[in-house]
Amino acid sequence: MMSLKEDMSGIKFQSRWFERCLKDFLGIRERSITSEDVREIKYLFVSTTHSYELGFAKSLPPELFLTCAFQDAGDEWETECIEDTGKYRTADEFLKFGTLNLKIDHQVRTIRLKEEIERLEADPSMESYRVMKDFKKSVKKYGTQDCDFDGLEEDEVTCDYGILVPEDISRLTSLEVLRLMSCQTEIHSLRFLEDLPELRILEIGEVFLNDLEGLEKLIGLEKLCIWSN
Repeated sequence: MMSLKEDMSGIKFQSRWFERCLKDFLGIRERSITSEDVREIKYLFVSTTHSYELGFAKSLPPELFLTCAFQDAGDEWETECIEDTGKYRTADEFLKFGTLNLKIDHQVRTIRLKEEIERLEADPSMESYRVMKDFKKSVKKYGTQDCDFDGLEEDEVTCDYGILVPEDISRLTSLEVLRLMSCQTEIHSLRFLEDLPELRILEIGEVFLNDLEGLEKLIGLEKLCIWSN
């Protein structure tokens, strides 16, 4: 929990892009963002692979937690999603691990769901479709501007710019749904998940990991989707 001093002085975000988008979403102009402000945010969408995109929402329909039929997704929520991970003792029980050589001297870790683990049965009803279509409209999405890249340089190996810092996401302590939708760059550890106590639904799409920290946070979720192309 943020201290009173930190509340009064505001949260210090490392990503200029993340802070700019967050301020606009919260309608903040002339002051810093406080921990009280970010408690409103329940949903975060992140994409970094093909384009940089953030999406925020303050309210979540109950149907979302039953179906996860996101309108901006492919079939990953039908084929690569499991539910009630609290029934497992360790992440090793439902995850398989791999490695990938991005460059000759740079290897990353990958995680996938084991084939034998039972997948979530999607709800194909029209009511579910209508509710999730309405939810999509409620999500405010943001791209990047040239100013967001000022002073940043692309890493020749990882293709990261440093435009997004995962630790900034951990400041959104009331997040219930986090979707890392195709994030080959910028996010290379899940350690920040440890600071998201309210997380119920998590998507990990095409994330290249430098370590396996934070995997214990995958235990106790209502829904978990992990996929890669």
